[in-house]
Amino acid sequence: MPTVTLRIPDGSALVRIEKADPQVYFKIYELLSYKRDFGKWEKPESLYDPYEKTFPVGVLPRVKKFLNCKGYRVRVKDERQVRGAKLNSTWNENYSMRRYQERAVKKALREKMGVLALPVGSGKTVVGLRIIHELDLPALIVVHTKELLYQWADKVREVLGVEPGIVGDNKWDEKDVTIAMIQTLLSRGADKLQNEYAILMFDECHRTSAAEKFYQLGLSLPQVYRFGLSATPWRRIRGEEIKIEAVVGPTIFEVRAEDLIKEKFLAKPRFEIITYESSMPSFSERYKELYEDMIMNNDERNRAVAEKAAELARKGHRVLIDVRRIEHGRILRKMLGEMGVKAEFLSSKSSNRWEILEAFKNGEIPVLISTLLKEGVDIPEISAIILAGGGKSDIMTIQTIGRALRPKKGMKAVIVDVQDDDPLLFTHFIERQKALKQYYGKYYDREMDSKLEENITKKGRPRKRS
Repeated sequence: MPTVTLRIPDGSALVRIEKADPQVYFKIYELLSYKRDFGKWEKPESLYDPYEKTFPVGVLPRVKKFLNCKGYRVRVKDERQVRGAKLNSTWNENYSMRRYQERAVKKALREKMGVLALPVGSGKTVVGLRIIHELDLPALIVVHTKELLYQWADKVREVLGVEPGIVGDNKWDEKDVTIAMIQTLLSRGADKLQNEYAILMFDECHRTSAAEKFYQLGLSLPQVYRFGLSATPWRRIRGEEIKIEAVVGPTIFEVRAEDLIKEKFLAKPRFEIITYESSMPSFSERYKELYEDMIMNNDERNRAVAEKAAELARKGHRVLIDVRRIEHGRILRKMLGEMGVKAEFLSSKSSNRWEILEAFKNGEIPVLISTLLKEGVDIPEISAIILAGGGKSDIMTIQTIGRALRPKKGMKAVIVDVQDDDPLLFTHFIERQKALKQYYGKYYDREMDSKLEENITKKGRPRKRS
């Protein structure tokens, strides 16, 4: 049986092919090839560098499995050293580990890298902190928003009893556990980091829209322990999504939302659909104008959304209305105000965002309209979500509605979507519902499922707009 020797040099995130049959190089090149999206055209690229004979460490399990299947014995020489002084963290016993969380931590410690797939509300942050505590080594945690930056910092203090470092939001203050924004590390250079971190952890690592930045940063950091935390790691490798695996490895542990609902760790969802009669169709062939006409500035649609939010608020729900445009949020806030419902709009440009969030958490504001709360922000008080922003992203849909799926006494989590009649927007509605059905399994409403199939049959397959 021929042997392939792979070496991981110390201080590197790349694997070098040291010894192999000539055909192996071409096979690995093909295995790690993907099509990079450039808008209207695609360009084939590969994660394998034929000049340096290297590939990213995250795809090492994929390469090993492939070569084994082709009849090769694979020998890996890992020369990397784990660096960093002992952390000496103390675990806050108020955070007792659930059984699935313990399994996730054990798997991570055994594999040393990979994605941990845990639904929104399952204690993803606590799992990440437990890994750091068990290894008892310095860690760099990478996030992509200011909200996550400070949310993680608070949890590090509370759970580990360690004062965190902050890199981001015009700060560069490193400590044994540092929370860093990916934008800051890329703009100022990861080589400016002074501490020796043994653990690299990416929160919300599914963000394929930022795959190139994720890849660029990940390969510049050499840590042996490399983990990604995600609530929505769809198992599909297309285009640049393979770059996420290249940085942190494959999915090594996954818990389904329906399992946690069954065990009552997450609230049981109730699905509703808003329908409305639009007085004037859009004749626009461009999506931007179509969106503005049929979603953002559509009075009938906005009134239906506002009335549903008011109804839920009267029943005691804390309602999040998810929108994609700032102007849309302002329109809905004004409309709710005219109905006598206290509502606030929150965006990245809101200077008083923390005050608004606290007021919502305390119940002073029953309805929150936002472009922000799709990923990571922890507001367990939310009990109802209205997906008013349209769009077809399955990952964003799941991230958004997960905000409502925390257990509430005597209340189901209400998830409301808007069914649009325009052919393209109706297609987007169907895509969102399919994502919900896939994610929540048997907890996706059977009656809703029947209505969905009926609507698809009734409307047929619409033609795509340009």
